[in-house]
Amino acid sequence: MTAAVDFNDPITLQVMWDRLIFIADQADSALGRTAFSPIVRENHDYVTVVLDAKGRALAQCTWSIPVFITSLPMAAQNHFLPAFPPESLVDGDVLATNDPMIGTGHLPDMVMLTPIFRGGRIVGYAGSIAHMPDIGGRPQSPDSTDMFEEGIRIPMLKLYKAGQPNTDVFAVIEASVRLPNEVRGDIQSMVAANEVMSRELKRFMDEYALDDLEGLAAAIHGRSEAQMRRAIAAWPEGSYKAEVTIDGFESDVKLAVDVQVRGDSIHVDYAGSSPELARGINVVPHYRVAHTVYALKCLLDPDTPNNEGCMVAITDEAPLGTILNPRPHAPGAARNLVGHVIPSLIFRALQGVVPNRVMGDSGGAPIWGINCQGHTGDGRAYGSAQNFHGGLGGRATMDGLDTLSFPSNCKVTPIEMYELAVPVLTERKELIPDSGGAGRHRGGLGQRGVLRNLSDRPMNVYLSTERVKHPCFGVVGGHAGTPGAVRRNGETVFPKGKLTLEPGDRLEVELPGGGGWGNPLERARELVEDDLRQGLVSESQARAVYGWNGS
Repeated sequence: MTAAVDFNDPITLQVMWDRLIFIADQADSALGRTAFSPIVRENHDYVTVVLDAKGRALAQCTWSIPVFITSLPMAAQNHFLPAFPPESLVDGDVLATNDPMIGTGHLPDMVMLTPIFRGGRIVGYAGSIAHMPDIGGRPQSPDSTDMFEEGIRIPMLKLYKAGQPNTDVFAVIEASVRLPNEVRGDIQSMVAANEVMSRELKRFMDEYALDDLEGLAAAIHGRSEAQMRRAIAAWPEGSYKAEVTIDGFESDVKLAVDVQVRGDSIHVDYAGSSPELARGINVVPHYRVAHTVYALKCLLDPDTPNNEGCMVAITDEAPLGTILNPRPHAPGAARNLVGHVIPSLIFRALQGVVPNRVMGDSGGAPIWGINCQGHTGDGRAYGSAQNFHGGLGGRATMDGLDTLSFPSNCKVTPIEMYELAVPVLTERKELIPDSGGAGRHRGGLGQRGVLRNLSDRPMNVYLSTERVKHPCFGVVGGHAGTPGAVRRNGETVFPKGKLTLEPGDRLEVELPGGGGWGNPLERARELVEDDLRQGLVSESQARAVYGWNGS
């Protein structure tokens, strides 16, 4: 490393930091523009991350999936680097796996790591995660009973060796999935994205005459950790608990949390949560940790670009054998149905500590997935998932936004692109009036969607839904939103797992509204007082019509 670069100079550091983020963004563009499947190309269900030589996250693409950006460095440090030490790698190697316990908790997510060589040694890693359009088995369905039903599992291996594809591995993958062209195309897009990061990082190091990234990583991680610890230290020490009940599968699931603030660190304990289930909604540790860190970063330090240093002051745990720490091989294809609730659970626990920063429970937590699969008359397989989002929870400063993805941060496939991928007609997509919970600031509205099977053959639809029995709760006195619903041809159906649409059948989904923030009577009083100030009503009218009593 050249001493000419002063990492203590804030301007120099900011410029270099921004360059690293731009490198990840360049890879993001490469992956998105070359991907084959709608879920990657349109939904942006992927991330690109630059890591240092120790596998620690340095910078991520600007549009990121929260669970991926934390799971990726954990996979690198805890699994990839121990299994593939530097002396076992050469330039052009590409490592990959979709093992749920190593990556993000379910098989569709491919985790890829490419060592970046400069001067004959590894100076960093290019990492990416993308959700494959199919991985065999039950397509991201919560009704699986073990992991082996959910698709093919690819162990950690060299997908490329010295720049050459491992053709045997690709052959196994393509023989095991419904959409081999799309899956292989998306994997190759990930390889290309990692190559972009490798090329641009080496160019960046050449420009600044850096022999390694150790000094830059120390500066970025150190400042980020210090900022996070300062924010934690400003909170009162204590133990802050909450529980939430969600639909689960056959029966309700309870999630419990104890957020323990200790000086400049936080430990989160999920003891008391429901046992693991023989259904595909279990949450592996990486997925749990990612949502724990994300929720607390939103509350503590939302502005610092995310990197490894932001995570150091936060730890969590859950008892083995519970739904937030299942044993190996437990099913988890639809783990988002539980994991996406973690931020809302933490917000509920901390509403008395930072009431002006938390928000109501969100109808997009979890994301609703409608995965249509089938075959055309000539035997060609088709399949694609469409995401639907409910209303965001209300906040201290404004109403919740309508139909927003949180905490997933996924986009929605445009209707036209979805209808090209699968033979359905989207007959309706509209907001549901008054579905947000009341509050000083109400929750965002849910939405209604109606899909019709246009094919002349039965279509399998795999549903991942939540908040049908238990609506999204409010915080700081806010009220709950309206629950969701699923109907086939107007008749209510079980909202999770596989159902069949015969030709011409309609599937109707109603997404839940978000929970409100604050006592709705406070907002009502403000509106009445505003009308009085403007002379729109008299005091007698306010008392008669609104029940206003001047307090």
